[in-house]
Amino acid sequence: MKNLKYLFISLLAVLFFSCEDDFDTPNVTAPVQGTAPVLADVSQDIDLVLAKKNEKETVVDLSWTAATYADPIGVRYYVQVDAPGNGFADALEFDRVAETSTSIVVGDLNTLISDRYAPAVKVELEVRIRAAANEDLDDLYSDSFTMKVTPYLDVAVPEELYIYGSATVVAEVTDGLAAYGKDDVFTKYLKLTKDGVFQFSDAKESSGFDYNFGKFATLSDNIADAGDDDGNFKFTGETGWYVVTADFVNSNLTIAAYDSYVSDYPNIYLVGDYNAVDPAWSPGTSPEMTRKSEGVYSIEVTLKDGAALKFINQQNWEGLDWADADSEGNSGILAPKGKNNDIKFDGGDKGYTITLDLNKGVYAIEALPEYPTNLYMIGSFVGWSWDNAVEMIPVHSNPHLFWKIAWFEAGAAMKFNSAKAWDGGQFGKTGDNADAEGVWNKGGDDIPIAAAGYKMVVVNLLTNTIQITDPVIYAQGNAFGNWDGGVFLFTPDAADNKILVSPAAVADDNARMYVTATTLTNESGSAVDWWQAEFNVYPGGIEYRGAGNDQAAAPILTGQQVKLNFSTETGVFE
Repeated sequence: MKNLKYLFISLLAVLFFSCEDDFDTPNVTAPVQGTAPVLADVSQDIDLVLAKKNEKETVVDLSWTAATYADPIGVRYYVQVDAPGNGFADALEFDRVAETSTSIVVGDLNTLISDRYAPAVKVELEVRIRAAANEDLDDLYSDSFTMKVTPYLDVAVPEELYIYGSATVVAEVTDGLAAYGKDDVFTKYLKLTKDGVFQFSDAKESSGFDYNFGKFATLSDNIADAGDDDGNFKFTGETGWYVVTADFVNSNLTIAAYDSYVSDYPNIYLVGDYNAVDPAWSPGTSPEMTRKSEGVYSIEVTLKDGAALKFINQQNWEGLDWADADSEGNSGILAPKGKNNDIKFDGGDKGYTITLDLNKGVYAIEALPEYPTNLYMIGSFVGWSWDNAVEMIPVHSNPHLFWKIAWFEAGAAMKFNSAKAWDGGQFGKTGDNADAEGVWNKGGDDIPIAAAGYKMVVVNLLTNTIQITDPVIYAQGNAFGNWDGGVFLFTPDAADNKILVSPAAVADDNARMYVTATTLTNESGSAVDWWQAEFNVYPGGIEYRGAGNDQAAAPILTGQQVKLNFSTETGVFE
C-alpha cells in the first residue's frame, strides 16, 4: 500500500513537469516598424536674419510622405531642431501636427531657439521630421536638412523712439528727444555727458514702453549697465557730440563720436531758398542767427511756400552744415553734413522763429504770433456801444501789448476786441478772482471794476492776461534830476483826484514820462523799456508814442509840475 502511494506521487510529478512549458509566454516576432516619412526636398539655401517685425512670416514650408506602421493607428509628427552633428541628442521640437505638412514661422522659430542661442548671432540648425505612433513602436525619422538663422531679442519694435536722462540735456521722458527712424533703425545726433544715464521710450509720457538695459542684445563699449532701479544705460565716453544708433533689426545699440558739433561756435547762419529778400543758396550773404546759449541759436525770418534751408557754421560750404534727418524734410530732427536733407517748409510768406538746438539734435519752426494792430475797450462806461469804444495804446516793439488809463465808476464792466463789433472776437476774463496784482486770465466773461477811480488796464496777448491796477506813472530825464527811472512818481492832486501830478522840475529841459505795470513785459518776460510806454503833454492834449517814432520835445521850466487828466485826455505844465 505504501508503495502504491509513492508511485502515484511520482506519476503526478511527471505530469506536472511535462506540462510546464505549456504555461510559458509563446515567442513572437518583433513588430513590423513601418516606413519612415520622406521629407520633400528643401531646395533653397536658408540664411535668414529673423526680425520681430516679420514674426508672422514663413521661414520655410515643409511637407513629407506619411509614415506607415503595421497597425492602422494615428501617427503624430514633430519638427525637430538641433545643432548639426549632434545626432538630435538634444533636439528642440515644435508642437505636434497630424497632417503631413507645416510651416516654420519666424516668431515660432525664434521662440523655440531663444533660450539656447544668443540673439543677433548667426547659428546653423539641423532640421528633421519625427513620426510617433505609440510607446510600443519605435519613432521614425526623415532625412534632415540644415539652415542658418540669426535670432532676435524678442522686444517690440517702436514706431517712435525718444531718448532722455542725465546723459542728455533732458532728464524727463516728457521732454524726450525724438530719434529718426527708418527700417527699424533709429538714429540720433546729440550731446552726451560722461557718466550720465539714459534710456529710451516709445512715447513722451510715463506710460510709454521703456527700452532700457537688457532690451538690446549687444552694446558698444562706451555703454554700461547703470545698475539702478530704472534699468538705465550709463554712458562712459567723454562728454561731446555723438551719433546714437538703436538698431532693432540686429538688436544692437551703439554710440559713436561724430563731428556734428565740435566747439562753441559764435556764429551760425541760415542758408537756403526761403523768401524773396535773402539771396538763394548764397552762404556769403546768409543771415546770422542769434546765439542764445552754447549750441542754441534762433532767427526770425519770413518763409515762403516751398522754402528750403540749412544751417551752416561759416559763410561758405567748407565747414559743417545741419538740416533734416528725413528725406521729407520737416521732421524737426537734425542730421549733420553728409547725412541730411534740406529742410522743407510751406511758410505762406509769413513770419517764423527758427530755433536750432545742437545739444538736443533738433530744430523748430514756429509761426510768429499775429497780433492785431488795434485793440478797443468797450463796457458799461460807454454804454456798451462800439461807436464809443476806447482805443488802447500799443507798446513800441511789443505788438502783443496794449494799455490805457481811464476813469471808471464803481460797478463798471468791460471787454475787448480788435474790431469795433460783436464779431465773436471779443474777450474778457475767466475765473472768479484776479490775482494779488489785479491780473485776470483771458476768457469770455465781463471784467468788473469794484471801486471808482483811475485804473490802468494792460492787455498782454502773449500771456493772455488782462491786468487792472492803479496807474503807476513816472517822470524821467534831466528836467527832473536823472534818467534812473522809477523815481519821480506821479500822485493824485489833493484837491482833485482826477488830476495826477509829477514832482517839480529841477531844470529847464524837456519833460519825459511813461507808465509801467507788472504785465508790461516783452517776449522774454522782462519789463519793457521805459520809452516803449512813453507819452507826453502838448497844447492839444496828451499824446502817446505807441508804436511810433520819438515824440517832439516838450520843454518844461524849473519848478513846474506836469498835471495829467486822463478823463479829458489833457495835461499842463504849471
